[in-house]
Amino acid sequence: MNKLIYGLLASMFVLTACFEDEGNYDYNVTNPPHWLVDYTQPTYFVGYQDSEVVLNGAPLFTWDTDSLQRSEEVTYEWIVNGKTVAEGIKVTMKTEELMEKAGIMDYSGSMGTYGTFNVVEKSTGVKYMAKIMLYCYPRYSSGNWMILTDNEGKAGMAAVRQIGVMENGVQVSKYEIVKNAYEEANDGLSIAGKPIGLNWALDRHIGQNGSLTVITDQGGYELNAEDLTLYAMIEGEQFLNGTPAGFQLVARADHDGTDMYQPATFLASADGKIYTRVMSKNYLGGKYLSEPYYIDEKGYKVSKFGNALFNGMIPCYDELNRRMLIAAVSLQEVSVGTEGDKLLISQPKVVAMSGKPSQGAPIGEFPEGTEILYIGLNRFYTMNGQMVFVCLYNLPGESGTQLRHFSVYTTGLMPNLDPWQFQLSDKMLTERLDASSCFVSSGSNRLPSTCQMAARTIFYSKGNQVHYILYDGTMFATSQTKTMSLPDVTSPITYLTLAYYDCNQLFVGCENGDVLIYDITTYDLPILLFKGNVGAKVFKVRQLGQQSPSNDKFND
Repeated sequence: MNKLIYGLLASMFVLTACFEDEGNYDYNVTNPPHWLVDYTQPTYFVGYQDSEVVLNGAPLFTWDTDSLQRSEEVTYEWIVNGKTVAEGIKVTMKTEELMEKAGIMDYSGSMGTYGTFNVVEKSTGVKYMAKIMLYCYPRYSSGNWMILTDNEGKAGMAAVRQIGVMENGVQVSKYEIVKNAYEEANDGLSIAGKPIGLNWALDRHIGQNGSLTVITDQGGYELNAEDLTLYAMIEGEQFLNGTPAGFQLVARADHDGTDMYQPATFLASADGKIYTRVMSKNYLGGKYLSEPYYIDEKGYKVSKFGNALFNGMIPCYDELNRRMLIAAVSLQEVSVGTEGDKLLISQPKVVAMSGKPSQGAPIGEFPEGTEILYIGLNRFYTMNGQMVFVCLYNLPGESGTQLRHFSVYTTGLMPNLDPWQFQLSDKMLTERLDASSCFVSSGSNRLPSTCQMAARTIFYSKGNQVHYILYDGTMFATSQTKTMSLPDVTSPITYLTLAYYDCNQLFVGCENGDVLIYDITTYDLPILLFKGNVGAKVFKVRQLGQQSPSNDKFND
């Protein structure tokens, strides 16, 4: 019992001692920065290859007391990827130097690198932190417009870069023209030959932004889309058994793959034959077959591919048999190993459309003398399990251009021969267009209103004017034709395309080298965002993008 009493007395003594305050503590008054941004959410900083990054913390905060005194009581540091890369409230350095200090091995894709901007008390070492995110982009990156030019029969490459800069603490976009982009990247060398085409593909084995293939009458130049350096010519070792006899590249189209499908490429030669390859999902291996693709005993002739999604059906026209073809990738089950295990492999597939629908384009029986002007996706009406295409073409003896739709089942790649909805969507235009007109339509399945509206629209040019046909989106698919008010276009239009992601920008290229970018959130009130000149006729344009099953590739 005595031990219990002594224990209780000892405990009371300890507790009493804990509550005694002799006033010997040192107190520090905190004076944190007054953040002008949400410091719990990252502030973005952007750097570009061969350019400087500006890390500026001044616009992010202010002091509630004397700022001059407080600035002498603190230091500033920048942490990226867990590493201290700089000290000071404003720092400027080369993008590559910053990447090296931060241990960043690759340029940014859809995600940047996290870090913090720290305000550090000298006296205590206490840090006040604001989150940042650093994006380091190559010379050319997603959203940039890559331009094939024609200077009196001589091919060239130009670009319109959209770069982000900080102004008063806010990131804004600005445009910059690069006129001689290929020469700049290849020690002054130029592209040989007359321009024929331009293709963009998500070839990860070439660069993070994939590849650009410039096609001239002298061959196919495969470029790294990050900086336009020459990667290879499409010939020789790129084929399984060497370049096919008589092969001359005139067009290229790519199915960029999915989690299920491997990426595949289709090449069209001047003799109308198609050559294919399949690569692994990580873009390793895979050579073009040296034998042309066999469709059927009728043979075929293809000279161009139509607009498609990143990994959807690719339409093209068989000039020999006057029928539509669909190029795609299919899955085939094969047996592997001694146990007979099953493996799904991807195979390129080119299917001929046959039959004559009751409404719409005569996909398997176009009349003799048909001139195909354009083929592309047009999701003006939702047809489950099918893709809808629009085809504009001229018939001999007709005064106007035919505008007709057709649909193809995604499973089996067979045409729907009874799409009754097309009886109201199709028409003959009052004017007869020709190869000098430019066309673009969308198959976007994204949710933003600009995408939904673009999927119901067909744009076309005539001279220096842009017209559009807008469908109402109902099952009756009635349409109206209007002219866009573009007073800044003063030269004949030679190329027309849309921004691949939100379809909210219209790119207009002209004969005199003018390039114009419009915000077309409202078709009746387009807003000019940029106008410049690339020094030669605009021949083809591609916008660098990212893989998505819902986005257009606009690769016609």
